[in-house]
Amino acid sequence: MRTAARGCEGAVFSRREAPGDAWDFQPGDEVFPGLHACAPLGAGRRCEMWLAWSASRWTAVALKVARPSQRNEPRTRRALAREATTVASLTHPAIQRLLEPGVEASLPHLVFEYVEGPTLDQMLEHGPMPPGDLVRLGMQIAGVLRYVHGRGIVHLDLKPRNIALRDGRVVLLDFDIARRTGEPGGEGRPRGTPPFMAPEQIRGEPASPSMDLFALGVTLYQAATGVLPFLTTGEGRERVYPQLTTRAEPLRASNPTIPQAVEDAILTLMDPDARLRPRTALDALALLGRALPDSEEPAWPVWAERLLPGQ
Repeated sequence: MRTAARGCEGAVFSRREAPGDAWDFQPGDEVFPGLHACAPLGAGRRCEMWLAWSASRWTAVALKVARPSQRNEPRTRRALAREATTVASLTHPAIQRLLEPGVEASLPHLVFEYVEGPTLDQMLEHGPMPPGDLVRLGMQIAGVLRYVHGRGIVHLDLKPRNIALRDGRVVLLDFDIARRTGEPGGEGRPRGTPPFMAPEQIRGEPASPSMDLFALGVTLYQAATGVLPFLTTGEGRERVYPQLTTRAEPLRASNPTIPQAVEDAILTLMDPDARLRPRTALDALALLGRALPDSEEPAWPVWAERLLPGQ
């Protein structure tokens, strides 16, 4: 059945190309009763994400649905069930909310709140961030990670594409590969986005908060300079994961306007030795707070405290 998806007109979204096969739906398709596809938001190996309109909620939502080739794969259904369990255990204004788990449906899917606002990677298309805004962004992210890690969860795929900005506040997206703290990394090729993965994550060591802190450092490095510190240059482990054998260049080589204290803080987060990074997200938050330029707000501003419920 095809019908107009009321409420999707004018919604802010970014279409990303689907890998391999074509998009499975067309705008206006009724995917489930009362749930209409509006526009594709992105796609991965197993699932595609759509902006959709929920008639029952009378609001736009984000629909994550298994790709055609994956719908009969038990691993895909298990992965969606795991993600649903993880996100349902997290209640925080800076984490995208799960509205409906549809893991047992004939078409496995998850329905999330639609976060109306750009992702950080879209923001960075306009150039590097000013140092003060950069540090405050990092403190917000560290505050969210403090909550996540406090619940015994490691995100493992922190990057600009998985950070949305709603009214200037960060919202963390996509817990697809998140694991419990201490959970083994699994066999085969390590899961994650290569330029943002800590060396110990690449080696398949048990999940730890320090992996997310390394990814936070890489994210801030890119936000400060407009470039990634580590790039895949070919085949082979050390070419796919250069952070195993090399350190990042100083940020000021790409952006001389970055204060030395900001550079030092970001490079500390990205230390290849996990023991030399901040021990916790709270330590990372304090490290970044101390790096705020003198002309900016002092460390531990009120807005950062508001990201830490119960404190």
